[in-house]
Amino acid sequence: MNKHIFFVLFAIANIVFSSVLIRFCETGPVASGAYRLLLTIPMLLAMNGSNKRNFQQKLTMPIVVSSCCAGLFFALDLAVFNVSIIYTSLAESTLLTNMVPFVIAPISIFWFKEKIPLKFLVTVILAIVGLYFLMSDNSLSARHLTGDWLALLSAVFYALFLTSIKTAREAYPASMVMIMVCIVGGILLMLLAIYKHEVVIPLTHTGWIVLVFVAFNGQVLGQTLLAYSVKYIPLQLTSIFLLLSPIFAAVYAYVIFHETLHAMQILGIGVILAAVYYGKQILEKSLRKDDF
Repeated sequence: MNKHIFFVLFAIANIVFSSVLIRFCETGPVASGAYRLLLTIPMLLAMNGSNKRNFQQKLTMPIVVSSCCAGLFFALDLAVFNVSIIYTSLAESTLLTNMVPFVIAPISIFWFKEKIPLKFLVTVILAIVGLYFLMSDNSLSARHLTGDWLALLSAVFYALFLTSIKTAREAYPASMVMIMVCIVGGILLMLLAIYKHEVVIPLTHTGWIVLVFVAFNGQVLGQTLLAYSVKYIPLQLTSIFLLLSPIFAAVYAYVIFHETLHAMQILGIGVILAAVYYGKQILEKSLRKDDF
């Protein structure tokens, strides 16, 4: 397996695990997102402390703009998703938020000039069908349109976050880009949490420990590693791997919360795995043909 693909899968597993940890946070959902970003900053600074080259690299205005845009889009993604689950079911919100590949496809074509085989788009649709089966225990509702549209908007913001990250990563280290993302996104989310009158200070030491692990798993081992990898693999391949998120969530739910899987959900997992596998094969064949 290509090491960068492994990094993406490892990053996604940690991002989903950090979402599981959110259940144990003592702060509000938006405030928890803010701490996830703000607590990451000293961790990344410590990681870069021994690597002076990262601090010596020239910081250009395009990199700053791309990184700040990534921070803005990531903050909007977290905030909009958290609001969407108030209006609609978690199943609907999760399903619609994972429509990222459909948003990434036109961005990859027009912005990064990446070629997308028609067969690949078929595998994306197949993966969405698998997602529907996976969420079948909480069937899609015709109601809650507001929440549904917000969840779709969350997918758009996350796709724009990945696009901005890839742009910044063309010329700057992933950890340094993520520091700027965390500063911008963390401040915006904390201001929003205060505006919403959420609980913004954990009440116990355990509450702080949970937030530290949310930051470490979600950002250091998650988004930072993902930001590192998107420089080396196509955006559309990264986006289809993101469709594995509900599978990781289902596994964590089974192991940690003892939530059982039904036959249709197991079928959905199988369909998604098949779609991701064939999508990867199609893209790799296309890249070899184009000498990438």
